[in-house]
Amino acid sequence: MIKTGSIVRPIAGRNQDRFFVVIQTDADCVLLSDGRRRKLNHPKRKKQKHLEDTGYTLDLLKLTTDKQLRKALTSLGFCKVQTF
Repeated sequence: MIKTGSIVRPIAGRNQDRFFVVIQTDADCVLLSDGRRRKLNHPKRKKQKHLEDTGYTLDLLKLTTDKQLRKALTSLGFCKVQTF
């Protein structure tokens, strides 16, 4: 079940290889953020039926910045570490 704080993956589309955190839930839609391309202040809106739940959840009260969100996803192995 997808709820606030869940780590999800889109089933199809150009973002299907990325992982997102559910910021807010609605009746059939959710707002997603990954802290990199989709920031916390500009989340992506997506229907729940197009998402796959990974079974992991994060505490959003502790994640107040994009950097903290990226670090949490990376520490769980959901994001690749990028070197510049």
